[in-house]
Amino acid sequence: MRTLSELDASFLFLESSRAPLQVGGTYIFKKKSTRSKFNFERIKALIANKLGNEIFLRQKLVEAPLNNEFPIWCDDPNFDLENHVHHIQLNTLKSPCSLEELSAKILNTPLERHQPLWQVYYVDGLDSESGYSKQHFALILVTHISALDHSTGEDILSQLLDVSPHVQKLTTPEPWVPTELPETASLIEAAYNTALSIPSSIANLLKDTASSAFYSVLYEKLQRLNLPSALLSVASTPLNKKVSSKRVSDNLRLSFSSIRTLRQELNNVTTNDILIGVCAEALHSYLKDNNALPKAPLIALSPISVRSTSLTYKSGKQLTASLFSLITNESNPIRRIRQIHSMATSSNHYDDAISANRLTELVPSNMASLSARVYSEFLLAQKFKPMFNLPIINIPGPQFPLYLEENELVSLSCSSPLFDGIGLTITIISYNGEYNINCTYCPDRFNGEKPFSRYLEEALERIDQLKHTALEEKEDESRSFVSGIIDDASELVSGLFSSTTSSKQGE
Repeated sequence: MRTLSELDASFLFLESSRAPLQVGGTYIFKKKSTRSKFNFERIKALIANKLGNEIFLRQKLVEAPLNNEFPIWCDDPNFDLENHVHHIQLNTLKSPCSLEELSAKILNTPLERHQPLWQVYYVDGLDSESGYSKQHFALILVTHISALDHSTGEDILSQLLDVSPHVQKLTTPEPWVPTELPETASLIEAAYNTALSIPSSIANLLKDTASSAFYSVLYEKLQRLNLPSALLSVASTPLNKKVSSKRVSDNLRLSFSSIRTLRQELNNVTTNDILIGVCAEALHSYLKDNNALPKAPLIALSPISVRSTSLTYKSGKQLTASLFSLITNESNPIRRIRQIHSMATSSNHYDDAISANRLTELVPSNMASLSARVYSEFLLAQKFKPMFNLPIINIPGPQFPLYLEENELVSLSCSSPLFDGIGLTITIISYNGEYNINCTYCPDRFNGEKPFSRYLEEALERIDQLKHTALEEKEDESRSFVSGIIDDASELVSGLFSSTTSSKQGE
């Protein structure tokens, strides 16, 4: 048994049925041939064979009476794989939908808390009009943020993928004997003993006054990091309002060659600068079309990986958070990209950032989970006052194919949770020569007549058209963009609970 940390418990207390704090993705595979016998029963057997590798797969949360104590991870004595691995034939559903629509619905359906907080869906019968054949199938994975390992991001998919196609030899797993659940009497006693001290740090965060205290402490700590003041004041847009339970999962695939060609023609910029520039131009166009473009630039949050000397991060890497301006108040997308590059290189962490080709030993879903977790930590502050307009998560994946037995992973998309004040998230994953871009948004907050992926496509086309345009220098150009790195995002946010409690006790 292990007790949830204050930070992990906060994810449970602050989420809602409209906006569950869950991460996941859709992974599309192609079978070796039409004669392949790989099916739902095989994927279920593979997962069953890996259950002993990750303890969270068979653990559930046990909550104390009245929620006065942090929940405890305990072995689920009633664990049944049938409740976690499901089969859906897309072409036989009574209500026809696309794979993207199905994925959006699954990823935003709150997980049942009385059982382990993860689900896997094996989906076949994919739509031929979308380019799929009978050889294609998909896996949709969803995991609660609180169940993720904060240092590895391990999920079930990382246990299944390999760099070469081969049929796995299943071993006989050791018998699993779950640890007995704690008795109700002991939970009541623990709740009674801590009833007077715990609520102010977590449960009371549901109240506006405590949220205000939480934000105030966070704001004070961010000021000590010498972040530019412009980063601590966020413009309001239609995307930064209360979200409903509706979701759209919109995907776009771009070739490496198209982005690299632009990088070479623009000179002295990186592929990341261009990708951020494409996102910024798409947002600029969307907000302008809806007469909602604010005078102040939008602020994005992006988890990045840097070298770490901390023993906590045994891999030598840790995720930090970068807050930066998208310079959406600049109308020229080429000038904007150059300013984004200047903004990135002026950061005092630029030399510590780990290059993309050194991060690809991690399965993309691991990095996606870790990045979404860092982003979610800052959603706690969004409850009171926005710190950023949206997250843009750029994840470098392996530039070679991965396999689930003999089935090649041909494309993937990972999404991050929405929250009140965050109606759009963008997650970019590079894999095997392509950029896979997922845009998850609340349609009640997004008023576009076309999907956001179309805005991204048009943004790339506009940048390509203007790439040779001569730019006039602006006198105030150096002041039009800002950025800042938060040294250790997890440590910063984790330490807020005790600070918030102390702050309120001192009132």
